[in-house]
Amino acid sequence: MVQDTNFVITQRVFSMLSGILFGALLGVGFLVTPTLFNVLDDKQVAGMIAGEIFKNTSFFSLVVSVFLLIYANLLVKRELKHYRRIRWLLLSCICITLLGTFVVQPMMTELREFALSQGVPVMQSPQAKSFGRLHQLSSALFTIEVLIYALIFWTSTKFPQRNG
Repeated sequence: MVQDTNFVITQRVFSMLSGILFGALLGVGFLVTPTLFNVLDDKQVAGMIAGEIFKNTSFFSLVVSVFLLIYANLLVKRELKHYRRIRWLLLSCICITLLGTFVVQPMMTELREFALSQGVPVMQSPQAKSFGRLHQLSSALFTIEVLIYALIFWTSTKFPQRNG
């Protein structure tokens, strides 16, 4: 009985951490960022601040996701089989975050910096269309990531007994 209690506690810690990550991404993406654009008159400044917030959030997400992946591996080794699916979901989120952070965001930054070096905001430059497409891709990747983290959190809150 003590062993089963330890497994439930271990799973609750995993759920808590995945819930914190899901909540942080949800708050940043769907509360903080829209608020920035609604409150600040200069959309260029709002975008630059949002970009920095997303970059920091991405690094937070990567650190917590790698930890959760290691944790999920431990739970699978302890015969909690439903964490096998969670591992794949975490791995997909890590890949999405890496793609967004190290491919899409730098491309957006490069376009923005080039436009600023020409003396215009990116959305008023010839690069506006490319920047818009990258922004849509970035938003889609982020939304998919948030949805997957919701699924991870939801799945992790189910506490089956060990599959012996």
